[in-house]
Amino acid sequence: MITDNKYAIKTWKKLALFTGASILLVLSLPRNSAFHYEFQKGKQWMYEDIISPFDFPIYKTDEELFDDRSKIMQTYKPYFQYDAFVEQQQLSVFSANLEAQIEQKYNHEKNILLNLLKDAYRRYIVQKNDIPQIFTKRPQLVISVIKNNIYKDYPISEVFTPDEAYRHISSEFGKKTDAAVMQYIFSKIDIGNYIRTNILFDEAVTEKIKEQLVENISITKGIIQAGTKLIAKGETINSKNIEILESFKKEYMNGEGFPGSFWLVMAGQILLVLICLFQLYLILGWYQPEIFNRTQNLAFILLLIVVSAFGSIQVIKSGMNIYLVPLTVVPIYTGTFFRSRTAIFIYLTIIMLIFIYAPNSFEFAFVSLAAGIISVSQFRTWYRRGRLFIAIGLIFLFYCLSYVTVCLIKDGLFENINLKTLLIFGVNAVFVLFGCQLIYVFEKIFGFLSNSTLMELSDTNRILLRQLAEKAPGTFQHSMQVANLAEEVMRQINGETLLVRVGALYHDIGKIMNPEYFIENLQLTGYSLHEKMKPEESAKIIIKHVEDGITLAKKYNLPNKIIDFIRTHHAKSNTRYFLSKYKEQHPDATDFSAFSYPGPNPYCKELAVLMMADSIEAASRSLQTITHESISDLVEKIINYQISNGYFNDSDLTFNELTLAKEIFKSKLKNIYHVRIEYPKQI
Repeated sequence: MITDNKYAIKTWKKLALFTGASILLVLSLPRNSAFHYEFQKGKQWMYEDIISPFDFPIYKTDEELFDDRSKIMQTYKPYFQYDAFVEQQQLSVFSANLEAQIEQKYNHEKNILLNLLKDAYRRYIVQKNDIPQIFTKRPQLVISVIKNNIYKDYPISEVFTPDEAYRHISSEFGKKTDAAVMQYIFSKIDIGNYIRTNILFDEAVTEKIKEQLVENISITKGIIQAGTKLIAKGETINSKNIEILESFKKEYMNGEGFPGSFWLVMAGQILLVLICLFQLYLILGWYQPEIFNRTQNLAFILLLIVVSAFGSIQVIKSGMNIYLVPLTVVPIYTGTFFRSRTAIFIYLTIIMLIFIYAPNSFEFAFVSLAAGIISVSQFRTWYRRGRLFIAIGLIFLFYCLSYVTVCLIKDGLFENINLKTLLIFGVNAVFVLFGCQLIYVFEKIFGFLSNSTLMELSDTNRILLRQLAEKAPGTFQHSMQVANLAEEVMRQINGETLLVRVGALYHDIGKIMNPEYFIENLQLTGYSLHEKMKPEESAKIIIKHVEDGITLAKKYNLPNKIIDFIRTHHAKSNTRYFLSKYKEQHPDATDFSAFSYPGPNPYCKELAVLMMADSIEAASRSLQTITHESISDLVEKIINYQISNGYFNDSDLTFNELTLAKEIFKSKLKNIYHVRIEYPKQI
């Protein structure tokens, strides 16, 4: 009953996770229809004729809008504030000083000079530094002076700087007076001391007006009436067609005049999400039960899918380039913690969710899949020094190569390859590089096992392995040999070599508790302690090393994947020696459960290969005669026995892999025991 309750709870948790992910994905999708046509200048329109179902404007291209903005930047006016106080003050002081310092007989000349200064102020005086550099490059510039809240335009050529005002006054005064009189007056009073700036550049007003001009730029340049044929089937697409089709696409996707039902669009989106997640559900449930049965695994996978799809859709909505989203981190994360094929399928699920809404969807799918597959293949061993940067470089390279491939197929021109897109691939690669640093975080949060952690666990100086070497040296040597055998098999059948090696090193750590009861450690006592024990007592101690191993592993925080090697390396087999002995002593007995290991059976090829390697290595030590035939018979006998008892039924080992494993075990054992061929006797 307890087991049934646990199963029911797990089932409800899975359903809750998939339901929550489905809701979040549907909510993240745009509430408008996807545009299903792809087109390119110079190509033929491959679809049926398109008749516009609604009125829509023709939008200007980015280049045209840029030109409009550039014109405004070249023609907009700077605004200046008039300062009346400066003019009044300086004229008043100048007039008083003229009366005080210049004799009465020169009143006529004094009036001329005062009027010239007044005229200079009326034409306005501006500091040269107050005219931004952007304006000084425009000789025909018109400025606008704000005087009494009234704007009035003046050519910049008619406005004085202080130096220009001084020269103008001096020149005009010289024309209207005698040179001696002018020299006398200028010796008494310096006109330059009374020339001050009376208009100041108003940057705030200037920027505000400029922004208003930019905002008022029309983004359209015409209108298409409903019922107008936009393009005909087979027609060659030209620049005009592109403008009209892009405008139609924009209005269509914004929902303007959309002829369909938005409720049906939402229904389609719900079906899209359900189909994608249901496929994921089936694949994981059928082919990856070890992933599917762990709630943390599903939570992590669904989190990646929701975040990736949501982020990509938001980027598409904003109009930014979709390639800015570092989607290849998804197969990197999943490939690190799970199998490569699982990583690829999860990545495909994300691509399917985004594909319909991505611009140039075929290009997006092809480029993303090429880079994603490379990321999976390269990051299986990314823990190696330098491998990370090589892998990132290869992802960037395949992004670029696949993009160039699509461009060449479409256009046949190098000129149409967008260099900005190649730069975006570089930015994407940098994002992926930083994203890889989160692997450690996910590993700790969800209890996963990365290759970096496996490398740390394989260090024989770690406390558990040192205890095993000290307390059970025979078992330690046995574990090392099992690790070598299993690793070689996994390498040949493309399995997780590092995982199986670490699992082999720790699979017998339970023997630390009672090392003297195991045959490989008999040198510790010199005789077998089982000789004076009942078979069932001996079996209990032997079987208990699995339970002891799990206890030790949990105490020292070994990952669950490693604990599974301890738990399954004997599957549901029995202690055949002690069972046989018990049957001899109790011929009428029918209950033999005390001699069976609790299991479970191996559920993946790594666990299955370890079980084979463990049994074969242990049995090989008891061979009396070491020959090709004896080793071959031993391997065949053990593996066939395990197969016939169904110990590998839950694993994904194929018959070809089993055959290959047998050959590798035979070859490795022959090398270990230095089997030689028998030479003919010399006469």
